[in-house]
Amino acid sequence: MAVTPETEKTADRPDRSGVTVQLVGLTRLFGPTRALDGLSIDIQAGEFVAFLGPSGCGKTTALRIIAGLDEADSGEVLVDGKDIGSLPASRRDMGMVFQAYSLFPNMTARNNVAFGLRMRKIDKATRQRRADEMLELVGLGAMADRYPNQLSGGQQQRVALARALAIRPRVLLLDEPLSALDAKVRGELRDEIRRVHQEVGTTTVFVTHDQEEAFTLADRVAVINNGRLQQIGPPTEIYEKPATEFVADFVGLTNRLPGVAGDGLVEVLGDRLPLLDGSAKDGDVTVLVRPESMQLAPSTDGNGWVTAVSFRGPISMVRVRLPGDELVLVQMPSADSSMLSPGTQVRLSVRPRPVLAVSAARADGRSGSPLPGDVSEPQGSMTV
Repeated sequence: MAVTPETEKTADRPDRSGVTVQLVGLTRLFGPTRALDGLSIDIQAGEFVAFLGPSGCGKTTALRIIAGLDEADSGEVLVDGKDIGSLPASRRDMGMVFQAYSLFPNMTARNNVAFGLRMRKIDKATRQRRADEMLELVGLGAMADRYPNQLSGGQQQRVALARALAIRPRVLLLDEPLSALDAKVRGELRDEIRRVHQEVGTTTVFVTHDQEEAFTLADRVAVINNGRLQQIGPPTEIYEKPATEFVADFVGLTNRLPGVAGDGLVEVLGDRLPLLDGSAKDGDVTVLVRPESMQLAPSTDGNGWVTAVSFRGPISMVRVRLPGDELVLVQMPSADSSMLSPGTQVRLSVRPRPVLAVSAARADGRSGSPLPGDVSEPQGSMTV
């Protein structure tokens, strides 16, 4: 018998605030490979958290375990304080959006969105109304009767998002939903996802390797590598105060400069700067400095020479060679870079802000890593 609006809470209840999600010591083995290695993350009710990391870091495995599509070898997943490890995926009350749109080609957008409600035996009038509400929410109210082949890729992904939200899930899981779209559509859909989250308030986990997506969308970003949490925090904290060498290299461009640490400070290019937590405290170190934290000015007694100027609209990237042949990248307003050309002698310094320093010996020994004074390109995708 069909369930009516009066008796079915799932389809027509008032929108509720999000729930907490806790990953506690998750471990997942695939043969000798540890996809997850004691991963623990706490997500607050209604929070939007991005799992960010390179391919194979374990972020999608963690998402699949939350969804019930995979099983941890050890550890717990708690939702609203309750262990859901024994529940099948169909009883976890979660919505999921994949990279592939996964729409039924023989169904209209409205019927695709209503499909999950139909599986829950919600009456036709309620599911049609709810589907129309969700299509309006994602800006596709006028396209409810179109079939997937009549929609663009971005529109199809909006339908998939509406379908996931239609059941009013306790948790929304997004697995690289933008990676198959072109750059312009990705930007538009990022804004749409953020707006929808602000309106609905569902606890959301978003998996991506793209730091621009993570920074644009998330309240907090969890950086994962080799199945372990490297750092979690607001996007500005992740970028400006990286907790580990991996985070500094993965997120954005990083100059690697030789320095000497002691007494809570590090001397680099003649400047003494405070150290971030987690830094090497004494002796020879490699200092990790963002290009925008560098500054330069033309000087006849400078400590470097410009080798290239790359115009990138409102900003330019200036490459400078130091006396020891180290290369440093400096980000500056294009209006200020117009006075520079290859061969210009400049005085290079570091802005007075905390920096991360790692042991010089450890940095030199990293497999495939640049030596101090080189520039580490970001491993995560980002427009610089």
